[in-house]
Amino acid sequence: MQYDDLLASLKAQALNDGEVYPVLRRVIVELYLQPGAVLSIKDICEHFEMGRSPVRDALMRLDQEGLVTLLPQRGTMISKIDLSRMEQERFLRLSVEEEVMRLFMACHTPSDITLLHEALRQQQELCVQMDVDIRRFLRLDDQFHQVFYTVADKLFCLQAIENVGGHYRRMRLLTCGVSTSMQEILRQHSALLTALQTRDTELMCNIFHFHLRRLDREERFVLKKYPYLFKNGSNHESASPLWKADYLQTVKTQRE
Repeated sequence: MQYDDLLASLKAQALNDGEVYPVLRRVIVELYLQPGAVLSIKDICEHFEMGRSPVRDALMRLDQEGLVTLLPQRGTMISKIDLSRMEQERFLRLSVEEEVMRLFMACHTPSDITLLHEALRQQQELCVQMDVDIRRFLRLDDQFHQVFYTVADKLFCLQAIENVGGHYRRMRLLTCGVSTSMQEILRQHSALLTALQTRDTELMCNIFHFHLRRLDREERFVLKKYPYLFKNGSNHESASPLWKADYLQTVKTQRE
């Protein structure tokens, strides 16, 4: 979907639902808007054709989640990626998902393994395209992991993790653009499937820990190249004009 079409769809969704919080959260955590960009209530109201009250309520919720920072007399800044917060979000996922994987190992069926193979196949097909859609790749990655939570009957836990994982999500999107990152994810998913099929719990845990910790190398690259996207990083880079361009696509184009 083209960026203008997406914005039109999100605007229609906000008008239909009578609230702007879900769409604002999406454009922030999916990196359609640049971390550090400054929003104003007036700008958001005009863009989504919403009143000030629902916009103000949405910004207060996003502030509580650490995704925006309210600036007195200046507006609202999209929070830069907080590495300390991101590490805690990742720790939460790692802690919960390890137990979910153990539950999955104890009760999965051949049909569950088939679902994982299908999710992996879709990721592999996407990666052979010339211009890989990073967000779609990450959604397929989410689908792969969601199988574990579904079989273990722990979807509520997954939703809770996603609800507080905005900083980790943005880092995952940035690191997926690193040249070897997506191929490495596919190799780890394939190895994980082998461990699950042979019911090798120790191997499964080792691969899983390595899989969720793989960001470390890519993080160093992203931090060095885009320090202005992170809390306490440099501020020399001016934010992209709001609503004019897809920020993640801009980053991807710069890398190419």
